[in-house]
Amino acid sequence: MNFNLKSSNGTAIQRLKPWTINKVKFDGIDFRKGTASSGNDWQAIQFKFKGADGTFEHMVFCPGADGDKRATGNTGGRDWEMPSQMETLQHTIAHVLKVLNEKGLEKLSGVELELPKDFEKLYQYLKKVLDPVVGKETELKLIGNNKGYASVPFFISINKDTKESYISNNWLGENLAFTANELTRKQKASDVKPETPAVSDDSSDNLNLDDEDFDI
Repeated sequence: MNFNLKSSNGTAIQRLKPWTINKVKFDGIDFRKGTASSGNDWQAIQFKFKGADGTFEHMVFCPGADGDKRATGNTGGRDWEMPSQMETLQHTIAHVLKVLNEKGLEKLSGVELELPKDFEKLYQYLKKVLDPVVGKETELKLIGNNKGYASVPFFISINKDTKESYISNNWLGENLAFTANELTRKQKASDVKPETPAVSDDSSDNLNLDDEDFDI
């Protein structure tokens, strides 16, 4: 067997840190699929970004069988309702296209697909309109998820009157800023002692009823 160092640069890939707003370049999308530990197959579209301080990938998953249904509940006497998997997918794609290729958003607005059957076809459509803008510069806002890793913030709210979902917190685009609630959690994360992993009570997977952008 032959030995050479061509396939190794000697260091791990640097990741962008949580609680930062970064100047980044869009680095394209990938189609991902696999099997979860539960045995269920999954599919996802991965959006990739890179900046001077590292890289970041955001994955949005294909909705499951009940992917158009919202989770609801009551915490501390307050009713809550979360956007469905389908709404999360739709708003994520719309947000990315609005920032990177608004004409592409207009083109895809007339496309109707049946999910999960047509999820890979959705990826192909999306790749076609996003490939031309690979390398485009923008800003990316990252918070810390409940494991301390960089994550996009919770960005979809539900109007309490109309029950329609909408984007309430931009994480991609120009002139981004942390909300007052995010700034509080950012300060809490910075106050954590070095030997303790940074923990935040907010992420796209975690409900926070005190979030100023959470509309009930």
